[in-house]
Amino acid sequence: MVSPPTPPEAPFRTITAPNSSPYTLEGTNTYLLGRRLVVVVDPGPDDPAHVSAVLDAVRAGGGELALILVTHSHGDHLGAAGSLALGGRVPIRRWAFGDRPLADGETIDEGGLALRALHTPGHAADHVVFHWPAERVLFSGDLILGSGTVVLQAREDALADYLASLERVGRLDLAVIAPGHGPLIEDPGARIEEYLAHRRMRERQVLDALTGGARTPGEIVGVIYSELDPVLHPAAESTVRAHLLKLVREGRVQREENRYHRP
Repeated sequence: MVSPPTPPEAPFRTITAPNSSPYTLEGTNTYLLGRRLVVVVDPGPDDPAHVSAVLDAVRAGGGELALILVTHSHGDHLGAAGSLALGGRVPIRRWAFGDRPLADGETIDEGGLALRALHTPGHAADHVVFHWPAERVLFSGDLILGSGTVVLQAREDALADYLASLERVGRLDLAVIAPGHGPLIEDPGARIEEYLAHRRMRERQVLDALTGGARTPGEIVGVIYSELDPVLHPAAESTVRAHLLKLVREGRVQREENRYHRP
């Protein structure tokens, strides 16, 4: 599915995959940069209709696919990479994979474009974003969404990593964030601060829920996500676990197997 037209002044094209869901919003955004030599950021899911739409857009006006960049290894972002690579003729660059894994801070020059890869773990350990300094654009993958907030891995350092990732991109000079899901973000600084404030608010809510007697991640989800669609409760529980693991490491919460309490 081709998304509503990207504003004419935008230096890239957007094709949204037909995989809309509570987790993917309207679908996964695939971005096309350049016209003759085209760089694809996030190929999207391995859906034949989406692959065809991307290739048709690449070839419009005589373009040629030169490079595929992937923000992280979740299937809704990576899945179509193999199909778009045309039998391995098009290189795929991603974190910690392949003959040329991306390096933190690496500048990728292709077709007159210069993008900088920044390692931004939290949502996934292998997550990177791509900064296009010349256009002041950040391709944020699932670090920042066009609406709503992201799911965090249930691992000890996930939340600390995520907050550091947000603070890192918050120091960039940005005009637009192009997210993995949802509409373009034209107030980058405000959205990043909103995300940081949201995580601080959730931490307070987790502590308050523990004070009120909740003990397991599932019980905490029931308290602080009471209005959330139940289909999203497993994702919310993963994020709650990330908060709890951070609080345990800081000594602000104690853990006994799958039960938590304030000291």
